[in-house]
Amino acid sequence: MKRFNQRNENLEGVFDRVAGTFDSIGPNYFSYFGQKLIEYAGIESGSNVLDVAFGRGASLFPAAQFTGVNGQVVGIDFSHEMVKATAKVVLENEINNIQVLQMDAENLSFKSETFDTVICGLSTAFFSDSLLAVDEMVRVLRFGGKLGISSWKKRENMGVIGRSYLKLFPETPNASSVKPDLRPDFSTVDGISKILKNAGLKDIEVTVEQNTFYYKDEAEWWQEQWTNASRGLFERLESLGVIEEFKRLAFIEIQEHKDEQGIRFEPEVLFAFGCK
Repeated sequence: MKRFNQRNENLEGVFDRVAGTFDSIGPNYFSYFGQKLIEYAGIESGSNVLDVAFGRGASLFPAAQFTGVNGQVVGIDFSHEMVKATAKVVLENEINNIQVLQMDAENLSFKSETFDTVICGLSTAFFSDSLLAVDEMVRVLRFGGKLGISSWKKRENMGVIGRSYLKLFPETPNASSVKPDLRPDFSTVDGISKILKNAGLKDIEVTVEQNTFYYKDEAEWWQEQWTNASRGLFERLESLGVIEEFKRLAFIEIQEHKDEQGIRFEPEVLFAFGCK
């Protein structure tokens, strides 16, 4: 029996509030990796493509270029404001092969075997049930079609935000003192490969790509964090009255990433593909 999950309204609210500025401040790494996801996917002209959790269109718009005028790209996102803002861009630019809809990834309102290609960029961590979302993506994928998912690769060391949080709240258990993370593992090659295999896909391939991006200064880094999912944490810290202390600690921590070009951001991303 198919299971349904209740939408995470708090998370939806965060993305509604960042929709207007998402991927528009700083080094635009979402756009970079969104373009790469489409290039690796090898989308053919005339294809019917689904982009799950499209955000502000990092993969959506490149996919529309690859499918051409005879293809169609449908984008879904659970954030009403993301859909509204992206629909405005589609309309203003008269892009006729894109349709955007508000929809939950765990409950896709499409018939089975509808799309030639299904893509999902850097979004699995935000699904209420990521494995159910993958099952839904496979369900709507045509036989012989390709599913492509990108995900942040697991980091060896904690990032600036995590380190700053632990300094602000030193009583918080660290990763070595808590029980293992039981969430589906989209952050390693073995983990994401097993997820796609268990979903019934074959010919699975995973590519790892690293790139270096730069924020021009601390102010730009701070401003950009408010335009992505980190905003949810920042708003909680603000409600506790400790956001300025957190900012001070973060600006100290970020110095180790600073050089003559600015503040380095060096993410690694997994690009995983499988065929139905």
